[in-house]
Amino acid sequence: MITVYLSGEQGKVVAAADAKAALAAGGAVWIDLFEPTTDDERAVEAALAIDAPTPLERAALEESSRFYEENGALFLTATLLGRRSEGAFISGPVTFILKGRVLLTVRSVQPRAFEIGKGRASARIESSMDGAAALTALLEGVVERIADLLQESAKEAHALSSRVFTPGGAPQLSVELRTIGRLGALSAMAHDSLSSLQRLAAYAAHVCAPYGVDPERMAALARDIEQLERVCEAQQEQLTFLLDATLGLVGAAQNTALTAISIATILFVPPTLIASIFGMNFEAMTWFKAAWGPPVAFTLMAVTSFGLLAVARWRRWF
Repeated sequence: MITVYLSGEQGKVVAAADAKAALAAGGAVWIDLFEPTTDDERAVEAALAIDAPTPLERAALEESSRFYEENGALFLTATLLGRRSEGAFISGPVTFILKGRVLLTVRSVQPRAFEIGKGRASARIESSMDGAAALTALLEGVVERIADLLQESAKEAHALSSRVFTPGGAPQLSVELRTIGRLGALSAMAHDSLSSLQRLAAYAAHVCAPYGVDPERMAALARDIEQLERVCEAQQEQLTFLLDATLGLVGAAQNTALTAISIATILFVPPTLIASIFGMNFEAMTWFKAAWGPPVAFTLMAVTSFGLLAVARWRRWF
């Protein structure tokens, strides 16, 4: 799908009603390709005289495939978090291409920062006068969104910690483990995204000037990314601690259950032995037929069971 953004009334960037016509007319500030078809790619490549990277090339990890200059265009690729609609977050590569005063983005995920008119970051995108300003605004919006997600995750992790370690509480450990897994996956994707953005910012800082990108805003963006990476790493350490602690509580709960089962088994061993002896039918064991046999058997069962229970308490087996 092609979306072409033009400079509209009062200088605000707006989406063109007819993307193909706007693309042919020129004057675009930002061209967005979301899950493009072959025809979409060919139309944009013909209009900008560039060769857009394929999905396989966008997914490559080496810097030579993610950051380069070609035919007067700057190619930058970063791994970004997609918008969560239902279920877990996803991430995927997004390529930013600056050619002249036009920005082209090629993506298969939907970062919230790309939604013009929604959120505080979109105000900067709407006021972008050219592709370089739109690029910086998009990157700033992406970083702000990751910061918001890390803040939400930190609150949820603190709440989880309170539930797990509250004295006398009864946390649902299976639920907490799933929560830790979800937060850990989100933190890992955020760290991966921040790492790719840091590499992008480091490369762009050396080559951005000829393309009209503000070096001061790019430097500030790089500092923000570095700080968020430290926050993300600290959060991952906290989640690792919570995971170890929760698994320890699961093990303790299992040990308690096994101890109770073991004690119950020990208590029933002597009565079972006594019942087996009194149940023998040998003719020489005539005293088993006496009237006092059942009371004596029951008494021996009770005494041995309570005796073992007293020994277990004295030895602190439970």
